[in-house]
Amino acid sequence: MIPSSQAPSGRTEDCIHQSSTPPSAYKPPYTSLQQQEAVYFPSKCSVSGSNQENGTENVDLSRFMENQNTHQQFIRHCSVLLAGGIAGSIGKTITAPLSRLTILFQVHSMVSSRHRDRFSDSVSSALMKVLKTEGVLALWKGNGASVVHRFPYSAVNFFTFELLRSSIDQWRQEIESDTIEEVSSVGSWKTTFLSGAIAGAFATIACYPIDLIRTRLATQLDTEKRYNGILHAAFRIRADEGFRGLYRGLGATLMVTVPNLAINFTLFESLKEFAIQYRSHQTLEVDSLDTICGNENLHLNFDDYDELQDSDEDDERLGIADTLLCGGVSGIASSLVTFPIDVVRRRLQISGIHSTNPSGLFTIASQLFKEQGVRGFYRGLTPELMKVIPMVGITFGMFDKLKGWMDID
Repeated sequence: MIPSSQAPSGRTEDCIHQSSTPPSAYKPPYTSLQQQEAVYFPSKCSVSGSNQENGTENVDLSRFMENQNTHQQFIRHCSVLLAGGIAGSIGKTITAPLSRLTILFQVHSMVSSRHRDRFSDSVSSALMKVLKTEGVLALWKGNGASVVHRFPYSAVNFFTFELLRSSIDQWRQEIESDTIEEVSSVGSWKTTFLSGAIAGAFATIACYPIDLIRTRLATQLDTEKRYNGILHAAFRIRADEGFRGLYRGLGATLMVTVPNLAINFTLFESLKEFAIQYRSHQTLEVDSLDTICGNENLHLNFDDYDELQDSDEDDERLGIADTLLCGGVSGIASSLVTFPIDVVRRRLQISGIHSTNPSGLFTIASQLFKEQGVRGFYRGLTPELMKVIPMVGITFGMFDKLKGWMDID
């Protein structure tokens, strides 16, 4: 009796029974080497397989997030361009009558003698003369070219400003991360000023030929029209004055638009921030006063107070009246600074009509001073100030509203 011999024989039979299928005849349902290792050596492949799967998932997730961010950035850029173009076009169209009167006052001594005395009096008298001799629609003469110019101009302007300001802020945060809290409050207006100046220069250069055509169309007073539209004016200027004629007065225009938009953006953003803080503080005081007086309909606990503060911080948009006020103040300040050179550049833009060898910037400025003195550099200032108050307010306000409707940060 050998008790141990049966046990091995049983285990041997079990092993033989389990391995009855020859190894060469067995074909696993897995084709890849990694999958076969996972079957035959699970302890070996469990860790590495999971790591590889996690790594693949991480790569795919990062690529997906990168594509999503790129797509969102593209949508945001397009939305900013669209919002800027629409806002600028609406503001320009609403104030087109005052804009045309401003230009006519600026260049009145350069038009034909038959109309030379039309714009030598007050704004109201000039307005009535235009209505009487040319009709109501004459107040919007050249507005088609204005919109064609203003849409891309405002789109590029706002887009470049937003992009530059965010890029500069991000760069400053990376460079001065240790002292950003102290620096940001001091340098924010500098960032806005620089961004506005560069944005104004870029938009002006990109859209200048349309601006020149707009001026030529707006100053047509005689019944014999020289230009019959935007395209006709472009080809006529190109034929009569050469390609450089489309950029006549660009240097003077940059001397106007760069400081004008830099001051405009800086003052508007500063006044806007001040107005938001003032309104938020005023609302908080009223709510707190109602609570102290025992208003049963309003209960402000600490959680409500924190929530109210958060909502005030997130609200970065003003009402219509506040927006018009901020825009009016910033527009008036920028116009007062740049208006004299604006008069010269308007006269420079139309100088090519009457002369094959038009004068330069300083020649026109000295000639204007001899003819009209210092007052000549401020002709048309009244309708200009009447124009910028609603135009700047409407443009900036509409841009903020459109950003809110489009859910743009």
